[in-house]
Amino acid sequence: MLTDLRLTDFRNYREAELAPSPGLNLIFGDNGSGKTSLLEAIYFIGSGGRSFRGGRLSRLVRDGADAATLFARVAQGDYEHRLGVRRSPSGIDSLKLNGATPGALSDVAALLPVLALHPQSVELVFGASSLRRRFMDWGMFHVEHSFLPTWKEASTALKHRNALLRSRRVTPRELTYWDQKLAATSGSIEGLRSGYLQRLKAEWKGVLGLLAPELKGDLTLQTGLREGESYLEALARTRDDDLRRGFTQTGFHRSELKITVGGTLARDRVSRGQAKILAYGLVLAQLPLISEAGKVCTLLVDDLGSELDQDHRATLLSFLARGSHQTLITAVDREQLGPAMVETGEAARMFHVEHGRVRRISDDP
Repeated sequence: MLTDLRLTDFRNYREAELAPSPGLNLIFGDNGSGKTSLLEAIYFIGSGGRSFRGGRLSRLVRDGADAATLFARVAQGDYEHRLGVRRSPSGIDSLKLNGATPGALSDVAALLPVLALHPQSVELVFGASSLRRRFMDWGMFHVEHSFLPTWKEASTALKHRNALLRSRRVTPRELTYWDQKLAATSGSIEGLRSGYLQRLKAEWKGVLGLLAPELKGDLTLQTGLREGESYLEALARTRDDDLRRGFTQTGFHRSELKITVGGTLARDRVSRGQAKILAYGLVLAQLPLISEAGKVCTLLVDDLGSELDQDHRATLLSFLARGSHQTLITAVDREQLGPAMVETGEAARMFHVEHGRVRRISDDP
């Protein structure tokens, strides 16, 4: 979990420091004060350089500065690790793990599992299939030890097969070799995904039972295979079309996590408010699975006061306060969280953000 964060020239912060508690943390401040940027910094350093806000990453650097730097201390069991990243407008200049350049971004991502609930979370319901696939694979990366090496092997096979499809010297023998590699690894990944999805679905339905019992949702995995068809057979079936198009249409990279409500695709049926609950439930369903894997997840909840109504805020805060994960929640003020503060306020560490400055406003319970 995150024990210390220091920012320099990140967004509207010239300098700032945050020392969150292992449990619930509440961050208050006016709109535009830098609350979301604080969560974004945690997400950025934990993911190895991504943002949940979208837009151009060059804007992460404060106006007039050469680069933004972030430093974090992360507790993992009895050990404390140091993460550092320097980003200029053109890209990441330096990424350090315990003073050395990590061998892969996955080494950084494995250290600090970070999930975020924010206004764009509804895209898990309304957005492209790649978002849901990436969301599920993120969880599997942290829970299934065999997932990452299998995914890397499958990605290599896909890359080589696509290169052959685009070349003018493709031979049936070469294509068959990569068909076999891609089919085998795709099958292994789908097996892992299917097992993980059953666990995720059970947790998701439990969360929905708390937040919105009226929403009867379901999750299924669609591979694009015909009934009884193997990946190797599907690749043979689509080979001619793949050659014309120049890319592979079948494999682990085309699977779809299908979200339905009452037997209908959720994106075609639910309101934006309902989609928000469905998406929040999906994110929260990952938490116990991460905990079962022996890891502590850092959950970032942006602008809770405006994203959910009073009843849902109270239910969600109560749920989060009981968890074994680390949570940071932003809101304009304490009143915006309403009666939920009565139950959770004394158990939370509180901070106030104003004009790019962070100040702690509570003591440990």
